[in-house]
Amino acid sequence: MSGAGSGGRPSGFAAAGARGGSSGESAAAAKAAQAEREALVAENEAVIAERDALVRERDEAADSLLRLRAEFDNFRRRASRELVEARERAQGELLSDLLPVLDNMERALDAAEHHEEGKVLEGVRLTRNMFVELLERAGVEEIAGIGAPFDPQIHDAMLVQPSDQPEGAVSAILARGYRQGDRVLRPARVAVSAGLDGAGGVAAAG
Repeated sequence: MSGAGSGGRPSGFAAAGARGGSSGESAAAAKAAQAEREALVAENEAVIAERDALVRERDEAADSLLRLRAEFDNFRRRASRELVEARERAQGELLSDLLPVLDNMERALDAAEHHEEGKVLEGVRLTRNMFVELLERAGVEEIAGIGAPFDPQIHDAMLVQPSDQPEGAVSAILARGYRQGDRVLRPARVAVSAGLDGAGGVAAAG
């Protein structure tokens, strides 16, 4: 019996060793699971942080867009207001400059009523000179007249007639034309020379 008992002890130790090995494997598995959970938590926190950063960037971009839109609206309103003010200022200056011309016209009319022909002529001449000076200050100049080559960009040919001017040149001004810089305010209405041997009084085409 004692031999049997002695023979049973090693098998008991083996069972205890097996239990010990199983406990060690469980601890390792638990440790690995814990490490995996910690890694997942860290990864989730990184994703959340990245999402929060993207949300902040989106909100900042939206705020910047709203500010830009507000600034543009303010700029547009300010530019529109300044344009209206500039136009009103220019009109006011023009009207102020025209008032002396009106004064001279009234003086000429008053002189005409009193049959003072000399003063009428003087008043008309003074009025014209003042008006021409006003146009010159505004950068307006008269379009080239008699003797200038006919240019359809600045001349309206009303008729073609013989004259001592070269053929194709302006021979007479029927209504003066004016330009401001490169912009034609009104083309000059002219007669065009057909040369000394040309047919007289021929209406211009168009």
